[in-house]
Amino acid sequence: MSPDELPISERHNSGNNSNNAGNMGQTADEQLLRLQDYNLLYNAERQTYFQLHSSNWRGTNRPPPSGGNRLLQQVVGNTLSAAFGLNANDDNVKNTSMEMTTTQTVRLYDAASLRQSRFNPFQPTRIIIHGWLGNAHANVYSYLVPAYMTLGDGNYNIFTVDWGRGAIADYITASYRVKPVGQVLAKFLDFLHEEAGMRFEDLQLIGFSMGAHVAGLASKHLQTGRVRVIRALDPALPFFRYAQEKERLSRSDADYVEVLHTSVGSYGFDRPLGHVDFYANWGSQQPGCFWHECSHWRAFALFKESLEKMAFEAKGCETSEWQQLTRYKRCPQPTGQRLHMGGDLGELSMEQLAQRMGVYYFETQAKAPYDMGAAL
Repeated sequence: MSPDELPISERHNSGNNSNNAGNMGQTADEQLLRLQDYNLLYNAERQTYFQLHSSNWRGTNRPPPSGGNRLLQQVVGNTLSAAFGLNANDDNVKNTSMEMTTTQTVRLYDAASLRQSRFNPFQPTRIIIHGWLGNAHANVYSYLVPAYMTLGDGNYNIFTVDWGRGAIADYITASYRVKPVGQVLAKFLDFLHEEAGMRFEDLQLIGFSMGAHVAGLASKHLQTGRVRVIRALDPALPFFRYAQEKERLSRSDADYVEVLHTSVGSYGFDRPLGHVDFYANWGSQQPGCFWHECSHWRAFALFKESLEKMAFEAKGCETSEWQQLTRYKRCPQPTGQRLHMGGDLGELSMEQLAQRMGVYYFETQAKAPYDMGAAL
């Protein structure tokens, strides 16, 4: 099902309903039943799982970076599972990932599971969140977990969030479950801080698609601190309204919010949402992609490459010109500023992060490696 074919929810269009009173009553009853399904039959706190990935290769005894992790580097077809769901069958990639990492489940409010894990509060923490139709084996995890494990000495606490029991549903149902999952993630962050001393200045949330909104909503509901950095990879657009910042990612959710747009107008949000918004290939049709799903998926592939090397030098454009970028593929008012998309940014101070502002665009190759070198 493509975004153009998604059914329109009454939640978003009730102001335009011109049906008679009888039909309105029937619609209200149907909506109530649907909301009961969304909220009562799905227990986000019990059905959201957190897995900690830590590197088995510490210090100097490390293998050379893999040129692999070639999951779906070929053109992605029009099956949703390829873009959002389970991993492709690539035994070499899976075996490499297994050798490089130890994976442990840490349960919310279970201090024993946290103490028995390899969580280290003195190391930076990165929490990655999948989107619609994803689960513990989502493609975004197969890309980004190994990338972080080979970054520097691999001394990171990498958590992946499995909310697959909520995400593997029709799109509208999954969109209603984003908020409760965000609230559960907020509780988990508070738990890590209070129980193990995780420092919020060492924390980054990385969310793909609906997962970007999970990150934003988690930040809104924190009780013990404030998220320093959110990396939003092509935040989902359908049913996440512009005017309702309380229901989606916004720039106020963290000290620094960075957004990468790769499928604007279809699956991905079009307008700027963060302190910095990068539009890859003008934000929509990605080279080598012939379906919206492929362009949407390209977001975490580009981010992975940015973790492996400094890449994707982007040119600045006045923020007010974002529609010119996305609709007409031009920047009438260039700022003359240059900025690299992605990377970990963990070494930057708050003062340095505060200098990263505005809208930027860059072009890529059709296949990995995607970086085209310095922008002209």
